[in-house]
Amino acid sequence: MDAKTLIESYVDDVARRLPRKIRNEVGLELRALLTDELTSVAGEIGRSPDSEMALQILAKLGRPEDVAARYGGQPGFTLIEPAHAPAFVSIAALGVAVQWAFTLRRVFDGSSTFDEWWSQSGFVAFWWVGVLLIWFAIGAWIQRRAPLDPNSFRRPFIHFLFWLPVRQDWQPQQSDHPYSAAKVLVPLAATLTVLFVSPEWWLGRLTDADPSWLRYDDDFRAQLLVPLIALMATRLALFTVATVSKHWRARTELVRAGLWVAFVAVLVSALVGWDIFAADLVDFLFKTWLSVFLLVNVIQIWIWTRNALTRVRVPKTLVQ
Repeated sequence: MDAKTLIESYVDDVARRLPRKIRNEVGLELRALLTDELTSVAGEIGRSPDSEMALQILAKLGRPEDVAARYGGQPGFTLIEPAHAPAFVSIAALGVAVQWAFTLRRVFDGSSTFDEWWSQSGFVAFWWVGVLLIWFAIGAWIQRRAPLDPNSFRRPFIHFLFWLPVRQDWQPQQSDHPYSAAKVLVPLAATLTVLFVSPEWWLGRLTDADPSWLRYDDDFRAQLLVPLIALMATRLALFTVATVSKHWRARTELVRAGLWVAFVAVLVSALVGWDIFAADLVDFLFKTWLSVFLLVNVIQIWIWTRNALTRVRVPKTLVQ
């Protein structure tokens, strides 16, 4: 990762911790200050700016959450430390969503009304948020009372009583992920797309086993299968293009994100409103796996959206 990309990654990390109304202004100011500092240090040393030089400057400035606090943070006691807030929100949302995923089935199969589900299971699922709040508050208090050794990064044993992530020095994000794994992901995705067209047909061609248990439900095959295959193939093609060319990676980002959301939406529709496989047991097992897959993708979409919205936007007049 070059020096410019390192600085942009750091600035985005700071910006997403700031109030929305000052985020872009502070981000642009910080970006200019760091760029000037990098140019000045490079001139004193007598060589072109590089990533090692940039990392030294960023380490000297401090962690993104500390820098953000200087611009807009307020000192004082908080139950959830700002550095732990993303983890708290993600784990809390995941715990509630898992409980809802397993209990909402009663509403869709007609064995319970929505009001009954909400009073018996839906609202009760928020016990998880309360437990997490207490856990994170005690964990943060322990870390303040017995902080991490800044030299060795060794933590006192009492940190493990209420374990929480300990803040480390800032490190650049690997922005090329998952493109660095494309040699594996592209062939794997292509294979799964082909198999998904008709698993029953492929099983019959590749083995002597009875393939009828993998037959799709007739309504699902007639109405949802073709849109799903089209979305899978289109996303795969765009991902391949983005892997080959960084230029097209940026140009197709919003299109790929939109297709991702559409793909997840169609799968959610299939999960809650359709029989995917004709055999009941196969349909149940596949939908169980699909629930986990969709939950992970919803969280990933939320993270992608948050990062995209908090990215510092450079005005076109400043682009050189």
